[in-house]
Amino acid sequence: MAHKWNMMRDLEILQERMNSLFGEVVQRRPRPDDAGEAEIEHADWHPAADVYETDKTYLVALDLPGINRDGLDVSIDENRLTIRGERKSTAEETSQRRAERVFGRFVRSFTLPASVDREAITAEYKNGVLRLRLPKRLEQQPRRVEIKVS
Repeated sequence: MAHKWNMMRDLEILQERMNSLFGEVVQRRPRPDDAGEAEIEHADWHPAADVYETDKTYLVALDLPGINRDGLDVSIDENRLTIRGERKSTAEETSQRRAERVFGRFVRSFTLPASVDREAITAEYKNGVLRLRLPKRLEQQPRRVEIKVS
């Protein structure tokens, strides 16, 4: 019995093999519209980030293990939230047998929705994870409308 050829599946398998060959060298990169292209191109690596939304806030979490809190910079410029930092290498002058961790400068940038209260943004760095809380302005939060019966 003949099997139908699935080109997309074969391409996915090829991509998985390429990724395993190159390890983390071929890593997911942020989209160019998330940050200035020049800034992304000059970064040495790009940390993974998750973005969540609730009724009252947006939450951003970035995995940044091994980075000193003082080496992090969080800034807001107009409608752009940018996180910059650097993970310094701890390797001594030896011949390295294997390198899987990434070191150097990074930048991640996100366009803020108009509903974010920029004055109320907070950041916490704990156990290698940077968590940013971006509250929504009160007028942007959903509210219940009471229906009166006449």
